[in-house]
Order: sequence, then C-alpha cells, then structure tokens
Amino acid sequence: MFETAHEQPNSAPAVSPSQSTEQSSHPSGPLSQSRFDPISGNWTIFAPQRSERPDDYIDSVSKIKTDVQCPFCRGNESVTPEAVWSKHIPETDRLFSNISCAEEEIEPWSVRVVPNKYPAVESLSQDRTPLQFPASSMGDLFQAEPIYGGHEVIIETPRHFHSLTELDIAEIDLVFQAYRDRIRHYRAMEEIRYINVFKNVGHDAGASLSHSHSQLVAVNRVPRAIETMAERMKRHRAKTGCCLRCDIIRAERKSNERIIAADRDCIAYCPFASNLPMLVRITTLEHQACFEDLGDRTLESVSRMVLRVVSWLEKIRPGAAYNFCLNTRPPGIDDPSDAFHWSIDIFPRITQIAGFEWTSGCMINPVLPEAAARLFSKCAAASNPRRM
Repeated sequence: MFETAHEQPNSAPAVSPSQSTEQSSHPSGPLSQSRFDPISGNWTIFAPQRSERPDDYIDSVSKIKTDVQCPFCRGNESVTPEAVWSKHIPETDRLFSNISCAEEEIEPWSVRVVPNKYPAVESLSQDRTPLQFPASSMGDLFQAEPIYGGHEVIIETPRHFHSLTELDIAEIDLVFQAYRDRIRHYRAMEEIRYINVFKNVGHDAGASLSHSHSQLVAVNRVPRAIETMAERMKRHRAKTGCCLRCDIIRAERKSNERIIAADRDCIAYCPFASNLPMLVRITTLEHQACFEDLGDRTLESVSRMVLRVVSWLEKIRPGAAYNFCLNTRPPGIDDPSDAFHWSIDIFPRITQIAGFEWTSGCMINPVLPEAAARLFSKCAAASNPRRM
C-alpha cells in the first residue's frame, strides 16, 4: 500500500546514499545556490556548508513542564470554554492495543474542540465595537480595520500526551475529522474569508501548553501571502490549463529525488525550494482544492501520512520543536478555474530566523531538500507501514 522513494515503480533511480549532498546537487560550482518557489514566488538561498557551524541547529527538548492541572486533560473540562465539537472512540474501535484505558478511567471524549480562551481574533458571535481613532491619526497612510472570526483549540486526546505518535491511529483519524468539520463550519459563514489550521509542538514552535493540541483561526481577511499564492496558481492554470501543484507533483515523481513516501491517495515530499530545513509537504495525488472536501478514505490516508512523517521527524531530530500548517483554498478567494490545491507543511524549528532573513525576506536554508529526503526515506524504509 505504501511506497518509499526507493520503491516507486516507473521512476528514475534515487540518489545513492553514498553520494554526498554536494556531489549530487552541485556537480560543479559553488556550494550555495538560490532556488525559486513557483507557488510562493519567493527565492530561498541554500547554504549546506552553514550546517557545519557549531550552533546552527537548536536541539532543545520542550521547556514546558507537565502541569497536573493541565486544562486539556480529562476531568478539567470546566476550566475550558464549552466544547463546540466533541466525539468519543469506543475502546473496541481502537486499532492497536498500545493505548488502552483502565476500567476506572473511562474517557467521556476522545477529541474535543473548544473556543480559545485567549483568542487572537474577536469572535463573530460577540458584539463588535467599531474601531475609533483620534482625528490626528486618520489618513491614507494609516489604515486600520477590525479583524474578527473565530479561534479554536482542537484537544487531540484526554490524556496528557505530548505527541501525535503517542495516540492511537483511530484518534489521529478523528483529529482530522475535527479539522474537516470545523473548516466546513466556518466556510459556511459569509463573513469568513480565510481559515487556517496549525499545530505548534514545543516551546520553540510557539506552544504554550505541552498537551497535544492544534488550533484553528478563521478571519474576515485573506493574508497577502495567501492571495499571492492563489494568484500564481490561477495564472499557471490560465497559461497551461493545468494545476500548478499537480504539475509540481508530476515533476517530483519524475525526478524522484525528494519524494519520501506515497500511497494511493497522497504523497509526502521535500519541496525543491523549501524555505525551511527539513520541511515536508503532504497533499493529494488527485487534484483537490479544499481539504474540507476530502472523502473519508482520503482523509484517513492523509492523517496516517502525517503521523508517519511526524514519527520519522521525531527519530531524526529527537526533542526538536515543530509546526504543521494546513493550507486549504480560502473562502475569500475567487477561483472559478479550480486552480488551488490544498497542502500540509510539516517543519522542525531547528534554525533561527536571523538578521538577513528579517531584512531581505529571503530565507537561508542550510539543508538541501535532497539531503532531507534521504534522511526521511531512510526512516521510511526502516518503519513498519502496517503500524501506521
């Protein structure tokens, strides 16, 4: 069912592990190079020689200590706002016996979604007060407008686990069902123009609580970077008649240098112009604009591919913080040509964004995606796909 980069049929042979990154990607010329991302329109500088610096990587185990009063643990439901979505998996439906509950610890829920107690945006359900500024501050140079929508927390388990890899596969599937249902909920609201699902794991990735959870933010404005991405996809569709991401996937499968794994529904690969080290992108092989429109079988394939990638990442960089971000077509994007194609990016936080990156907007990545893909592929070859 699953294929690794070395197992895919009718594809070019993968780069031999005995070849160095510099040999395979730089047959001649300088070690550093700049690569263009056709989706974002950004360039990334690749400088693999910088990985030799003594402090280039940050391998810090989460600084967050376990709190017996964790608001996300079972029994503390009264500490959080009332759930807007909640489902329970019977013990008999769990797929593996590694996770089990004692008789006295029957769980009332398996995945629970609550409004964020400290929201980044004002809720649509609240009365909104118009923004007011002193007359002296008004003018064309200084613009402001209210931002509102919704901010929710997806609590992925009632137990005090820190990683997706500690959960049963049935629970992982349920987490992704929650994503799909809550995106659909906000997509139905006329005022919502952009919906983002993301997960922060570890202090360096922005997590404030160690209990396994993810978040959803829905807002009334499409961020400029997302507008740019959508416009580039639409221009490619108009020019070629094809989806840009589908074309990239076809090119990746042909080169077979950066693919980590694939199944009948989805693919995981390290993008050619990754702006962050060890970044993995997951998406469907078949064109699909919206994550929330995935069927049950495909959604299950995606959830398990995410679980596999996270498990490999934790083996490669034990203790490293990481993020994953879901990009689905925003409700506020007019896309009559169906040019958008959803994706999930997973990336560890192992380097710092420093002065050059902040001032230039150009990222420096010390890990070539070909090298990253070989590390992930090695883990994939050693793993048991039936377990995930």
